[in-house]
Amino acid sequence: MIDFSHLISDKWVDCIDALYPSLKKEMQGTDGFVRRVKASSEPARKSEIQLEMDKFISLNDLSDLDDQIDELARAFLRINNKYSSVVYYDHLAKLDDGLLNAGKPTIAAVAEHLLSSEASPVAKDRLKSLVARVVNESLSQANKSNAGEAGENIARAILSAAGLMKDEHYREQYKSKSGSDTDFVFPCVPDQQDQKVELFMAVQMSSNDRTRLTSSELKIGGKPFVFTGNGLTASKKKLKDIGAQIVESQKSNKVNLICFRSEIEREKERLRSAAEEVRNANKRTELLDRLNYFEDYTWTISEFAEHVKKRFA
Repeated sequence: MIDFSHLISDKWVDCIDALYPSLKKEMQGTDGFVRRVKASSEPARKSEIQLEMDKFISLNDLSDLDDQIDELARAFLRINNKYSSVVYYDHLAKLDDGLLNAGKPTIAAVAEHLLSSEASPVAKDRLKSLVARVVNESLSQANKSNAGEAGENIARAILSAAGLMKDEHYREQYKSKSGSDTDFVFPCVPDQQDQKVELFMAVQMSSNDRTRLTSSELKIGGKPFVFTGNGLTASKKKLKDIGAQIVESQKSNKVNLICFRSEIEREKERLRSAAEEVRNANKRTELLDRLNYFEDYTWTISEFAEHVKKRFA
């Protein structure tokens, strides 16, 4: 039995600290309260995402593809934010839902106390803050998952615009003999047939130092590509956020980067201006080396679509 009276005593911090692990355990995880709330609206969210995909595919047009993809990414973000907002801002209204809190005694007790007319307003405020803290921590990982899904859907939209079909012209989640599964490979070949793969493509909606994680997806043999959403309106990251060591590694391994056209131009202009202004010779060399990568190894979305259309469609 939880003693909520401590929430209005000088031991309220100890009470919060004691409640936190139990509440976190019930809120998070594959069958946590947050996952249950999200799951209740997941069919509707996925339906809206698919509707946007269908609208995009119906255009069947490669002209101005970069800007079309930017608009599609914004649509995905709007949809994901709409459904995340229900959890962020309306979770208190769902705490006493018998289906959502089934088997979650701490959550049920918190919900009962929040509904009690006899409970102290101070105690309620502190409980609400605790619940919000745990919910926010839970949604951080969920939002990363949504971003990953958005990145893969954007890649599928690009390939569809190029006239390519899954399991005919390319494979998804290709399994190699070593390393991680690769998001997309071209052409469509059976698993563990790396020697037959001409193009490996890893996908990240937002890239910074995490870009190094793609190295296990890009195998020796096929031409390596990474699609990044950096610079799209829906992404919080820019190309400048990709660290120098990562860029150098990508360059030395001849990894091609697919990115939003306007962002590529912005980054190249930023590097040119910075190289002209800097006085330190080593720093200038570093900037020019980085510029060289973005000049020689980057593809706009439209350029990549045209390339795979000619080669694989």
